[in-house]
Amino acid sequence: MSDKPEKLIADDGLRLDGRRADEIRPMKIEIGVLSRADGSCYLEWGRNKILVGVFGPREAHPRRSQRADSAVIRYRYNMASFSVEDRARPGPSRRSIEISKVSREAFEPVIMAEMFPKTAIDIFVEVLQADAGTRTAAINASSIALADAGIPMKGLITSCAFGKVDGQIVLDLNKEEDNYGEADFPVAMTQDGEITLVQMDGHLTPEEIKKGMELVKKGCKEILEIQQAVLRKKFETPVDEISEVVTGAEKEGGKEEAVPASELAPEVVVEEAFEEAEELGAGISEEPSETDILSSEVVPDFEEELEEDIEEEFETEEEFEAEEEEFEEEDIEEEAEFEAESEEDLEEDLEEDLGEELEEEEFEEEALEEEALEEEAEFEASFEGTPELKEFEEIEARLEKETASGEAEEEIELGSETEEPSEEEASSEEEAEVEEEAEVEEEAEVEETTASEEAIEPEREAESEAETTEVSTEGAEAEEEPEEEKSEGPWKVVKDPSEAGTRGEKDE
Repeated sequence: MSDKPEKLIADDGLRLDGRRADEIRPMKIEIGVLSRADGSCYLEWGRNKILVGVFGPREAHPRRSQRADSAVIRYRYNMASFSVEDRARPGPSRRSIEISKVSREAFEPVIMAEMFPKTAIDIFVEVLQADAGTRTAAINASSIALADAGIPMKGLITSCAFGKVDGQIVLDLNKEEDNYGEADFPVAMTQDGEITLVQMDGHLTPEEIKKGMELVKKGCKEILEIQQAVLRKKFETPVDEISEVVTGAEKEGGKEEAVPASELAPEVVVEEAFEEAEELGAGISEEPSETDILSSEVVPDFEEELEEDIEEEFETEEEFEAEEEEFEEEDIEEEAEFEAESEEDLEEDLEEDLGEELEEEEFEEEALEEEALEEEAEFEASFEGTPELKEFEEIEARLEKETASGEAEEEIELGSETEEPSEEEASSEEEAEVEEEAEVEEEAEVEETTASEEAIEPEREAESEAETTEVSTEGAEAEEEPEEEKSEGPWKVVKDPSEAGTRGEKDE
């Protein structure tokens, strides 16, 4: 940093760089310096050198930063590490973040962001060389870059600063005045005079602020004129050039109506010949001149050529239309063939796919069967020669023997059943039949005794004296009954004696 000078303003009222208090530094502006940016500007203001690039409107990333009703304006101010005498630390600092914020807010009232919802407008500012007032210089350059990018705005933004140096209010501070001055007051405003940015560093009285604001309005007006002149130079075209462009376009657009340049050649030659003749003082003789002969010979030739060209154009147009029709018919046939081929290819592909799927399924089943057989073989091989396998084989042999013996016995029994029954079986069957008959008789006798007892009970009291005689008779009857039973068959049925006694009484 240079040493502080003794006086920042000389006795005659001039500053160190020769300016008066109400003058701004010289400004140089170039537009369209970056080919890849939508809009760009390079600005030199004093020893400040600023490069600005504008990108957008474009899709905002990340998407969470999008706004549904307007575009997002993003402003990035950065000072290159070589822009100052003492190397600046690269990357964003507190100062650059603060300048980016206030500059973005200066443009928000002017840019018509509502026309581009869910988009972003990026403004990148790079300070290549700093010499005080970089934020105001960046705002001026950004305004031009936005106009170069075609961003709709209500007007251009201009910015300038005033300050206090040696007790006086001056406009557009330079480096020494900014470093050793008493105050710095940057301002940004629209072309209609509306203020969009105000900052202050230092101490100023209300009267000094009013005086400084008058100087700022004057400085911003001058800057606006420079901006408009630069934009007009790029976008405005002189009227003469526009008329020439329009006539050229008409000539190119209507070939039949426009007169070719070759027809104008004879007239030009004739006019030049007349001018030369007048200058030389030679009169025009009655005899036809060379130029007349040339014009009379050349013009019919050109007319014939024009007619031939027109006829050829009509013929070529008819041929072209016929060729177009042929091409269209060929295209339709090719499309139909292509569709038929595509359908056949699809059917073949489907059949192939189905066949491949069936083959794959069969192959998978065979593979699974082979795997199962291999696993069984491996399992059996793992048990070969082990005592467990020997025991298992012995158990199988025993089971086979037992099943064989059981089958033989069943065959023997089946054979015996088919033979005639033996004497013992016949006798056992007769015994079973006799027993069944006896049981039936006993049941009948029991029913009879129950009925007789009910009828004989009142008679027992009256005939108590004849019991002795009845007993004797009963004994005789009891002896006769077994004889009757013996006569029934060879088998003897044994019964309870108590039942025999009661049976005799019932019989009486």
